[in-house]
Amino acid sequence: MAEGQIYKGKDLRLSVDGKTLYHSTSCQISISTTLEAIATKDTDGTVNVPSNYEWSLSAESLTADKAAASTQNDFFDLLQLQLQSKEIDVEMTTGKSGDILLKGKAYVESTSISAEVGSSSTSSFSFKGNGDLELSRLTV
Repeated sequence: MAEGQIYKGKDLRLSVDGKTLYHSTSCQISISTTLEAIATKDTDGTVNVPSNYEWSLSAESLTADKAAASTQNDFFDLLQLQLQSKEIDVEMTTGKSGDILLKGKAYVESTSISAEVGSSSTSSFSFKGNGDLELSRLTV
């Protein structure tokens, strides 16, 4: 990506075990750092010291059956991974060389389907990171 260009939401995608999510509508990654508060008799304020971090991903998609020969994951694939308690590889990237690449190991933490009258059915997923989150640039 050229310096200063903004990433378009439609370009950033989540992939699970190398396959993107079928009919994905949104994805998000969250990283939070635990801060240890230190106060002593020799300080007037509290000093915060960064400690460990944890991360998670979430995604939404339209609920649809993918083609048998598809190279994508759908609701049923991710539900199966959750029920098997399988550790998976997750990535968030545009797929373009030089762009941001976030990747790591995770578990499918939750899956759900929502179906409202007059609307397309949607699926929601959350993933809990397991270990380090790697940040790099994609090289294709």
